[in-house]
Amino acid sequence: MSSDRRLVLAAAVGFLLVAGAVLSDFEVASFWEEHALLTSLIANVLVVAVTVVVLNEVIERRNRRRWSLLAQSALFALTQSARATWTLMLELLEIAEVQSGDPESLIADARLALDIPHLSDAMREMLAREDGRARLQKVSQRLSQHCSEVIATWAAVMIEARPYAEILDRHVELAGRLEWLSSVLAQNEPAEDQTLRERNLTRSSIAAEHASELAEDEWLHDMTLSAIRLALRLDYESRERAFSIVSQEWWAERTAGLVQRAPD
Repeated sequence: MSSDRRLVLAAAVGFLLVAGAVLSDFEVASFWEEHALLTSLIANVLVVAVTVVVLNEVIERRNRRRWSLLAQSALFALTQSARATWTLMLELLEIAEVQSGDPESLIADARLALDIPHLSDAMREMLAREDGRARLQKVSQRLSQHCSEVIATWAAVMIEARPYAEILDRHVELAGRLEWLSSVLAQNEPAEDQTLRERNLTRSSIAAEHASELAEDEWLHDMTLSAIRLALRLDYESRERAFSIVSQEWWAERTAGLVQRAPD
């Protein structure tokens, strides 16, 4: 729920409670007169409750303004991680070659990622290849490590702000899906160049406990497609949220202000 909606809701609840108390005075005036202490306590509780909600929202808004650029940087990093996930997966499935820095190409590729039947067919074709699982393992492992590093870097910042906790949690879900995908593949079909450290980490992961039952093509198919779709959604939602914090216009104005020469 947005901060504006929470303020409106708090105001509405407070108004309804006060209105209810006023109206009840006409119906059961004798009760309130006979229980002056209870009446005073209820009135004080109403005032404190509404005040606390409003003050908390004001403080939270002030804190968000304080670190708005930091929050935007965190969301940009998460956006980049999500975009790397779905674009690399599309290239792995040989559906598209994403052109860096070309917004129109990115939008066209995003449409391809939304085409589930096409995505599904490409995934099944890749799994049928001799090196399909090995390639999927390599890509998912790289993406899992990158996602985890980004989250570890920014988690301490993001969890302090309630509006961004949900979107961070969904990025954690994406990292978890990639980690399970790479761990199941590494446990069942370890790469030839797997290091001792990687082997030990794979063997000790929770995913390894279920590797034998999750090794089927159908699970790999569903997990990969779900990661692609989730990453695509997070790409655009995180980017939109980032620019809602600090707009591109602010950056342009700020740059112009910084480079403007002081008068002689």
